Amino acid sequence: MKKTNLILSILFVISLTSISVAQDKEGFELIKKEDQISIFERWINYPNANSATQAREVKGEFTIATNVYAALKLIRNEEKIQIWQTHVSEFKVYLQPDTMTWYEYSYHDIPWPVTDQDHYLKYKMSVIKPNEQLFVTFESAENKDLAPVREDVDRMGLTGSWRFEKLPGKMIKVTYRIISKPSSIPRLFTDPVIRRNIMSTIRSYIDILEGRK
Repeated sequence: MKKTNLILSILFVISLTSISVAQDKEGFELIKKEDQISIFERWINYPNANSATQAREVKGEFTIATNVYAALKLIRNEEKIQIWQTHVSEFKVYLQPDTMTWYEYSYHDIPWPVTDQDHYLKYKMSVIKPNEQLFVTFESAENKDLAPVREDVDRMGLTGSWRFEKLPGKMIKVTYRIISKPSSIPRLFTDPVIRRNIMSTIRSYIDILEGRK
């Protein structure tokens, strides 16, 4: 009996150690890695929610042979959005007199069992270091004229950021983070779809910037 308890205790300690190694200092866990792309997840309270609502935050880290301004330009390019983002049937960018700010509407034609989704976001850019580091935040906004709520369409609540950092040579590092309010669909169905989609989206984004699409 004592030997059995000792073995169980050792396995428990190993399990805890594995968990701590798998998570970074912010609590992100690496859930998928392919080539230069790493995808992480963590569960946190959704920012500014009236009650404690657990939400998934996804973080993608990857490198690209390009420059920070080309990477920035692509995320608001209306003509190329459907090349690197799947199931996007409508996409419109609303530029502002303040060139550091813009708005975006996107409609996603999602396969069953998920309903169609859309979002309207406000983007705000900060130049941390000219030509070397840009930081872009985005969060859900409201505009009844440009983005009225549609019947039978799930309006997503989103917040997140893009960070573009120049590396030595001709490479940049991109860190993409997004927090979304959870849906009523069980994670058994949503997890594989979310993880597969973000990996394929990032890969297509890289391919465009490196001239393969």
